Amino acid sequence: MTRPDGWPVVSDLSSPETRWGLTFTDESVEADYKVWRRGHVRAFMQVAMYGASGAATCAFVAVVFGALSHLRVLALILIPLMALLLLVGGIVTGIESRSHQVLAWGAVANLIGGCLAVALTYEMNDPALTGACVTMAAFFGLTMFRLPPTVALASVGTYIVLDGAAVIRMHAEGHVTNQQFAVGLFIPVTALLSGMVLNLTIEWITRQTYVDHLIIDAQQEALFDERSNMARFVSPDIAETAHLSGLNLNLRTEIYSLTAVSIDLRGFTTFTQQHGAEFMVQVLQEYYAVVIEAAQEYGATVKDFAGDGALILVGAPFPRPDHTRVGLRLARHMINRVREVTDKWSTPETPLGVGIGISSGECAVGAIGTAQQLEYAAVGTTVNLSARLCSIAQDGEILMGPGTARALEESPGWSRTVLTLAGIPEPVEVTIEDTRAPAPTLTTPGTVPIQRFGAADYPTEPDEDPVVDHAESPQPAAPPESP
Repeated sequence: MTRPDGWPVVSDLSSPETRWGLTFTDESVEADYKVWRRGHVRAFMQVAMYGASGAATCAFVAVVFGALSHLRVLALILIPLMALLLLVGGIVTGIESRSHQVLAWGAVANLIGGCLAVALTYEMNDPALTGACVTMAAFFGLTMFRLPPTVALASVGTYIVLDGAAVIRMHAEGHVTNQQFAVGLFIPVTALLSGMVLNLTIEWITRQTYVDHLIIDAQQEALFDERSNMARFVSPDIAETAHLSGLNLNLRTEIYSLTAVSIDLRGFTTFTQQHGAEFMVQVLQEYYAVVIEAAQEYGATVKDFAGDGALILVGAPFPRPDHTRVGLRLARHMINRVREVTDKWSTPETPLGVGIGISSGECAVGAIGTAQQLEYAAVGTTVNLSARLCSIAQDGEILMGPGTARALEESPGWSRTVLTLAGIPEPVEVTIEDTRAPAPTLTTPGTVPIQRFGAADYPTEPDEDPVVDHAESPQPAAPPESP
């Protein structure tokens, strides 16, 4: 259901204003309600049509057994036609594309039925019989057909007035007593008044149902928007896992066999100090976009960004047996794509580069924290090793830990060395893949370069964390005069 223009979308979800609960003051809301109402009452109308057709069939049977002494032949012709009209109306009402005809069909069918009841029983000079037949028609018109109050009053009121005129004429011609005259007027008038009260009550309830639907729709949309906004702060895979699995107070973690890929820019601190926050934000936006797109393409999960560093998990939260091979392919793809960004923004004074560290093994992955605040974390030596390798990788280098290199086929150009890394108690055999290409000429930030610088051209940065680079918080500075 589409919310109408007049529906106020506010935090307290207040209801649209009405007149006595029977008309919405805003025209757009009222118009939308009428469209919604047609679909809402269609099933009720269809059942009522079939029920009225059954009632007409019963009347036909009664006529066959002598219920009418006058106009019997005409009744035997018209009553089956009325039953057929109602039956077709029920079929038409069930067709969704014909929903705009529902109210008109119901009102016309009820009007014809009521007038037919008066015409066929008038010659009997029995006000009670005429009143009973008219009351049956009014019952369907005022309640079962779910007609709006104005339509119901116009339809039912017509044959009620016709019935009253017939009873008055019977009394004037001396065919009925005063008692019969009173009964003949009391029955249809009472049916009309009580039926209208019931009709107005049903209409009020229907409008309240419409408002409830709007409120539920607004709440669902608000929840969807909130979830969508919150999901943008984490990887879609993490958001989907939390949605499908739920989170409980046990904060359960699981052991995954995965490949951790850490990526970090080179020279970014100097670049930020020289060019200021404006260019820093532009570089990070393009850099983040490249990393996210690459991770999605290879089915990996961006665990988090911190400054110019990122941690990507291959094999969590959705396990995959080929995580090592995919991790290396992802690293090669990212380093080529990120190089396009660094080449675009580098200058001779502030060249940018990128390095990657890869490690494969088992990690504890899951929601860690308290009931008030959770963090989706990957904890283990594998993640730590990928971060340490990333921190020493030169521009264009992919450094792999032993768990990754041993699971892959030897590639031409690989070199190996044994290094002692901070935070790692044992010396680590590191496999190096150098992806650097001939260096293009660098110009100004935001331009496409034609020459690259070697690793020695990149300024040495103080002890930076390759994944969570708190030391590289940018300082406000004016942008270059001629970007």
